[in-house]
Amino acid sequence: MARSAFLSLFFLVLAIGAAPAVNVDNDYRDALSLFQRRDVVSCQKTIVLLEKILERKADHTDSQALIAYAYAHQAFILSQLGESGTDYLNSAEAFSKAVLAQQPQNSFARKAKLLLQLISGNAAEVRKTLEIEVTDKETDADLWYMLAVSGDADKATKPLATALTLNADLVWIYSDMAFRAMKMGDLATAEKWQRALEARKPGIADADLIKAVLAAQKQDKKTAQSMWGEFARKAPEFPLVARFSGRARK
Repeated sequence: MARSAFLSLFFLVLAIGAAPAVNVDNDYRDALSLFQRRDVVSCQKTIVLLEKILERKADHTDSQALIAYAYAHQAFILSQLGESGTDYLNSAEAFSKAVLAQQPQNSFARKAKLLLQLISGNAAEVRKTLEIEVTDKETDADLWYMLAVSGDADKATKPLATALTLNADLVWIYSDMAFRAMKMGDLATAEKWQRALEARKPGIADADLIKAVLAAQKQDKKTAQSMWGEFARKAPEFPLVARFSGRARK
């Protein structure tokens, strides 16, 4: 009886010791599933979940790679809005380098690196890399989308069409292309992307952000404030919302 009780206690201790690793993997899968939605709210929630995972297991490589990509795109969105995301940039670079040192072909870490190059203004190098690596057999919509935004507008049509064919719900395509059009002063095209996004994802916060920026560019202060209020209500953890209340990354 004593031996049986000892063994039961022994295996219970082993089970308790193993639980955190299992939970970390489960939490990572939850984060990955959430990230696939690609809207700003889901992306921010993904970051929060991954940060908690890495607090518990700092060397969890999958989480390092995914958070590098999430940080990089958060910084990319901020750059399109004329804002800096220094902490996001630094964190994305650190995590992507750490992962690529161990796993040079890690998909999320490599895509994070490409986005960081785009933010730094090295679009030509990104396009050169992607033109070599991305063939008609490529099924990763992210890579086609990055190929589109790394070149001139006249070179974006085919990769954009391919990305949308592969994943018509990829929110980043609609929002990024809308902001890109606004930077070029083409508000009509930006509005088309905004309407297309709303048609696919009614009520999504990203569309409110686009509408707020569009209204600001049109000097429509009332609409800009209203749309920003809607966006802030839906995405309270977005960096700019937090910064305006004194809590954001600088």
